[in-house]
Amino acid sequence: MTDPVLRTLAGESLYVHEEEKLIYGYTTRNFPPTLLKRLLPGVPILFLKQVHSDRIITPGEWRPGVEADGMLLRGEGAAALIQTADCLPLFFFDDERSCGGVLHVGWRGLRQGIEERLAERLGGELRRFRFHLGPGIERDCYEVGEDVREQFAKKPYGRDIFTPTRPGKHLLDLKAGLTRSLQELGAAPERIRDSGLCTFCSRGLFPSYRRDGGTGRRIFNFLMLRGAASAT
Repeated sequence: MTDPVLRTLAGESLYVHEEEKLIYGYTTRNFPPTLLKRLLPGVPILFLKQVHSDRIITPGEWRPGVEADGMLLRGEGAAALIQTADCLPLFFFDDERSCGGVLHVGWRGLRQGIEERLAERLGGELRRFRFHLGPGIERDCYEVGEDVREQFAKKPYGRDIFTPTRPGKHLLDLKAGLTRSLQELGAAPERIRDSGLCTFCSRGLFPSYRRDGGTGRRIFNFLMLRGAASAT
């Protein structure tokens, strides 16, 4: 598996990994969502109303405005899409490219265990899946309060992902927490890849809510399984 690479579509930039049975990636700062239809012609692109929950749905459960923070595909002819602006997109797919999807993981989703819900829906077979952590805010740019640290006190990795900075404040390593949890659930360490892209640091490339405030700009993170039902 190779990481998504930077490409241009109609003059706009996006990162794409593409193969016979799979396509996934993420857009850059000013990419309009309508352009995704040119990348995935004739394919329903399923947006979610994200609410920082642990809910994961399938295309069969989808409807306009449905509240969820993850989409699980099992060969359906649809593209799963989530939006981020500092939170982590987690892409996943099995070796046969017959099952996959994408999750929206912020600190609230991690605290609620959205990755645990994923493991349940996959029947605990995480070892046969590959995972890719897309662009998100890195530890050195993500200061949170004591209230957030306290909410992770019962997590096995809770002490390890916070670094004190000043009274009542800590740096949160969201990627480390998600990676540790995936491994504890059975994911093979060598099958978890990190894009290494920090949204906060990448001014001009990715939007960042923490850096820019409520501009409304988002990264569009998409994944589609390709096959007879979804050939384009």
